[in-house]
Amino acid sequence: MVLPTLNGGERLRRCLSALRAQRPGADALVVVDSGSDDGSDRLAEEAGATLLRIERADFRHGGTRNAAARRLPEVDVIVFLVQDAIPQGSDWLITLAKAALVPGVGAVTARQVPPPEAGALTAASVARSPFAATRARQVGPFSAQELEALRPQAWRGRLLLDSVACAVRGALFREVGFRDTDFGEDALLAYDLLWGGWALAHEPRAVVEHGHVYDPQSVRARYEQDARFFREQFGLRVRPHLLARLKGFLAELRADKRWQREQGAGAALNGNLALRWAQVVAQQAGSVGPLGGLPHVRRVPGPQELAA
Repeated sequence: MVLPTLNGGERLRRCLSALRAQRPGADALVVVDSGSDDGSDRLAEEAGATLLRIERADFRHGGTRNAAARRLPEVDVIVFLVQDAIPQGSDWLITLAKAALVPGVGAVTARQVPPPEAGALTAASVARSPFAATRARQVGPFSAQELEALRPQAWRGRLLLDSVACAVRGALFREVGFRDTDFGEDALLAYDLLWGGWALAHEPRAVVEHGHVYDPQSVRARYEQDARFFREQFGLRVRPHLLARLKGFLAELRADKRWQREQGAGAALNGNLALRWAQVVAQQAGSVGPLGGLPHVRRVPGPQELAA
């Protein structure tokens, strides 16, 4: 298992406690710490983790996880987790690992639920994520001809992988790894695995508690970066113009209304107008600039090749 840390605080403490409760437990845990000054590195060592220390400026979402994964023994499944994702239940790890070893599946993502202390805006935002779904889902496998025919906007919904909490076949990851990128390492690995003939899965029985604070200030950078990633890496403008911004804003408000109806009386979403407007404005800002093309296709061993 690989776990990046930076001043994880109480959430990291709870995460490590949940990992210790897993039955069976992980064969190995590698924590890569980017210069914590709150004792996160000490907590990791006390939890029995192999600790890899790096400079804060050297952290990269793809390359840093690769460096940590190289410290693991040759395990069947490599699990990636973040410090504020807290596994729920003592069978979380084995459930996720088994799902990653289903024939034809290359990687699987856990279900995410908001922390109990999260506000309504955070809960409503997490709930609309594909990784909050309560039903199992599989994307792929696809033939090369099917993938070649996909338009840029069709790729976004097929990249079913989130390094918040996911598992990848060990032998497959050792051959491929994340691209050495500073953002979107999980989406790019999903792209690579699909081209390799693998399926991606969502396992709702493996649950982690995870959710960032959602307010107009905190979402701007996140949503702009996401839109910039898809523009540069996939040639997709998420919100290409003002009309798309307005349509997106109305769609977000409708989703909030649905969430409120599902939650029943008392599910107030104070501040959602400002939040949803900030989201779509940030997406349009990230959509401005030169369009990139699709990423180059990497060599990935397919299911039959890896089995041989």
